[in-house]
Amino acid sequence: MINFLSKLDEIDKIRIKITAFLIFISSIIVFMLSLSIYLTYENQKFVEIEDKLKSKLFEILPILDQDLGKVLQVDLEEGTFLCVYILDTQKKLCINKINGISYNFSNFDKNNLDITVGTKVVENFYQIGYFHKSSKEYYIRIGQNINKVNEDLKKLRNSIILSSIAVIFLSGFLAFSVSGRLLEPIKKQKTNLEHTLSIISHDLKTPISVINTNLYIMKQKNFQSIENNLKQIEKNLDYIKNIISNVDALRDVSTKDLEDINISNLIDDILKKFDLKLKEKEISYEIQKEEDLVVKANKIDLDVCFTNLIDNAIKYNVKNGQIIIKVSKNKVSISNTGKPIKDIKKIFEKFYREDLSGTTEGLGLGLSIVYNICKKYNWKIKVEIDEKLNTFTIEFI
Repeated sequence: MINFLSKLDEIDKIRIKITAFLIFISSIIVFMLSLSIYLTYENQKFVEIEDKLKSKLFEILPILDQDLGKVLQVDLEEGTFLCVYILDTQKKLCINKINGISYNFSNFDKNNLDITVGTKVVENFYQIGYFHKSSKEYYIRIGQNINKVNEDLKKLRNSIILSSIAVIFLSGFLAFSVSGRLLEPIKKQKTNLEHTLSIISHDLKTPISVINTNLYIMKQKNFQSIENNLKQIEKNLDYIKNIISNVDALRDVSTKDLEDINISNLIDDILKKFDLKLKEKEISYEIQKEEDLVVKANKIDLDVCFTNLIDNAIKYNVKNGQIIIKVSKNKVSISNTGKPIKDIKKIFEKFYREDLSGTTEGLGLGLSIVYNICKKYNWKIKVEIDEKLNTFTIEFI
């Protein structure tokens, strides 16, 4: 058991602890309810018996001084006995209606008589003792067999135990299921975080290694003829900066510091940042502007949004490919040549990457960030695919 628990991750351990705690709580509740039901039923049965016995007791009291023989005419239920002790004369009359009816009139020794007033259970009989004084002193004991009641209580006890076990098992199952659902988002976030850190670690190693290599070469060249090395360093620094921007953008986007932003000018500035990448893949681009589009938004949000869309258009493009950017009155579309998108439904999910081989750089966060920014500002974003182009369109509402 200990070995099994040691193999579980922290979320699963918490799930088991929550389930155990809820089972413990439900067990206490079930026990208290079961005990309450049992005691209520038991008390009700004994109250019913006591009421019946008292009714018979008060029925015979008026006739004791008249004629003791009239006591024999009292109708007793099956399983009931009645004994009337005349303390003055030390004579008694006992009537038993257990498996038939019998009478016994005899003497008794008052000194040996246990005169107990009140109710008690003796040998499966619920009994009432009563002292009565009129012209004579009487002690009356009346009782009823409770074997059937005990059998009923035993059946109830067994039913309650089985029901309680079933309820506890069901509550355990529900607790395990519900706790799993409640913890699933946390577990998913934990997995995503670990996955993010793993990707960030992996993706940072390459540019850092390239930067170190170029710095070493520059030193060897005594910092002469190092233009190409500086370009490599600049490129990888931009890549690291892009990673940091995307990770930073995972936080909730802010609508503070809104300003009017000219989208065409913003896209021009972003394209300049990708000039080196565009040249490396020999990708041409075309901006088709129908009219100026000005959007009121946080500049950082818009910069991150279009940087990721253009970066995606370059990253998944082909050599000598093309990018077409259309700017109209209330929307912008960015189209690129390349392989058609495989799964449109998953394209905006965090960490989803079309390239499962991992040869394409990136965290798989870019389009997810774009989607969240659009959602924050209530902009509409859609994806269209044809044989030649993948197109992302943002409609500003």
